[in-house]
Amino acid sequence: MSNGSVSILGLGELQADFERLSRAAGNKVVRDAVMAGARVARDKARALAPVDTGRLKKNITATRLKQSETPTGATAGLRVKKPKGKTTQSIKGRGKKSRSTKAVYDAPYYWWFVEYGTSKNPAAPFMRPAWDNSLPQIEKAVTDKLAQGIDSAITG
Repeated sequence: MSNGSVSILGLGELQADFERLSRAAGNKVVRDAVMAGARVARDKARALAPVDTGRLKKNITATRLKQSETPTGATAGLRVKKPKGKTTQSIKGRGKKSRSTKAVYDAPYYWWFVEYGTSKNPAAPFMRPAWDNSLPQIEKAVTDKLAQGIDSAITG
C-alpha cells in the first residue's frame, strides 16, 4: 500500500545536470515537475468524481505546498477547495411575489462524505483511487517535466 508519496529513483544521470543549474532554477524545475504530476492526478480525480451539480468536479485542484512548509524538496497534491462563504440564489415560485433565496456554497463541503462515506451512505472513493491508479502516469509526467526543465535551463 502506498503512503501517498512518489519517489523517483534511478535518475543518477540527471544529478550532474542538477549540479550545473543554479539553486533557484533547480527549485523551479522541481516545483514545475511535481505540479505536472499533481495535474495528472487531478484530471483522473475529476474523471472519477460523481456528478450531481458538477461543483465537486470543478473544485478539485492540484496544489503545491509553499517552500516554507516543505524544507526538503517540493510537494504537490490534490485538494478540494474549501468553501469561502455562501451566496444566495433566487428561487422563482409560481406567482410573481413568491420568491425566496437559498444559501449556495462556492465549493463543495461534502466531498469528504462522498469519499469516506457516512453512517447512512457507503463510501464512493474517487480521490484515493485517482492517485493510486495513475501512479505510472504521474511518475512519467514528473520525469518528463524534470528532463524538459533541465534541458531548457541548461540551454537557455
